[in-house]
Order: sequence, then structure tokens, then C-alpha cells
Amino acid sequence: MNNTALLYALGTVLLWGLYSVLLHKGSMGMSLPGAPDPTSARMKAFLWVGIAYFLVAIVAPAGILIARGASWTFPTPGWSWSLVAGVAGAVGAFFLLMGLSSGRSPAESKILPLLVPAVVFAGAPIVNALVSIWKDGLWSKVEPPFYIGMALAAFGTVLVMIYRPMGAPPAPAKTAAVHQSAAAAVVASGSTVAPGYADVTTRSYFVS
Repeated sequence: MNNTALLYALGTVLLWGLYSVLLHKGSMGMSLPGAPDPTSARMKAFLWVGIAYFLVAIVAPAGILIARGASWTFPTPGWSWSLVAGVAGAVGAFFLLMGLSSGRSPAESKILPLLVPAVVFAGAPIVNALVSIWKDGLWSKVEPPFYIGMALAAFGTVLVMIYRPMGAPPAPAKTAAVHQSAAAAVVASGSTVAPGYADVTTRSYFVS
């Protein structure tokens, strides 16, 4: 790999590495106070991703083509496969967004930006390598270290998921203490009530 290709590759690593984090922050930032609607927040974030794609992938290339006086002839194999690639990339971005914002608890939502990209960016190169080899019919030229590398990439992803950093566990609920306080209050008042439990948030007593 020459230096130019390496610099572009490293730039992609940097930007795609930031992409997941920024996309998650955008999705979380779309949530409105008092109106939790995760689906709408995701779609709003994805809409702005599309706007960015329009500016970077349509306006900018069109401007460069015009500035260079390039031909606007698009051969069918070129535009058709490019269109398929664009759809795959856009749907992949959508799946990434859904994965990043699919936490079922605040704690899980904080850890997903670490786990989801680990699966995506370790698995995608494996898929790319396998499809490229199949497309060019190079199976006979594959050497054992190639398979070892893919196995190590998959194993690394598993290690990330198993040994991910975890935040402090949530404070234990004080349900038992609340029930005891409510029961003590009932006894102190001299009232006789059926067995049950008190809900201090609604000031109600429920008979069991």
C-alpha cells in the first residue's frame, strides 16, 4: 500500500470511528423533554444524515464534474452498481443507527456505542474479504494465516463484548424500608387494616 492510499485509509478509520459516536449523540439529542419517542428521534437523526449525504455525495461531486468539464455520460454498469452500493451504505447506516439507539435501559444505552461499532467494524472487513475472494475466484490462493486473521478479528470482538467497561451498579431500591415505614405508621395510628403494602408515591395502601 502506498503512502497516499494509507493516508486515505487512516482518514476513513478516524471518521468512521467517530461516525458511530456522533450518530448516537445526534439520535439522543433529538429526544424531546416530556415526549419520549425513540422512533421519531431516530428518524430525525437519519434525516439529517441524509442531508449530509446530499451535500457531500451529490452537491460536491456535481460541482467538481462541472468545474472539470467532465462528460455527464453514465454507463449502465457504472451507475447501477454505484446505486446498489449507495443503497447498501445507506441501509447499513440506518441499521447502525437503530443498533446504537436500541438500549432498553439508560445503562445499556451508554454501552451500546462501544459494543455496536465493535461488531460492525470487525465484521465488515471479514465480509468484504470473503466477498472479494469469491468475486475474483481466489479461493485457491488463500493461505492459512488469512483465516487465522479473520478468526482473531472475530475473537477480538467477542473479547470486547465480554470485557466491556461497566459503570457503577444502580443503587439498591429502598422498597423494603418504605414498606416497613408505612407499616410502622399504620401501627402507630392504632388502625387495623388488612395485610398489604403502601405506595408512598400515591399515598395509597393496597390490600394483598
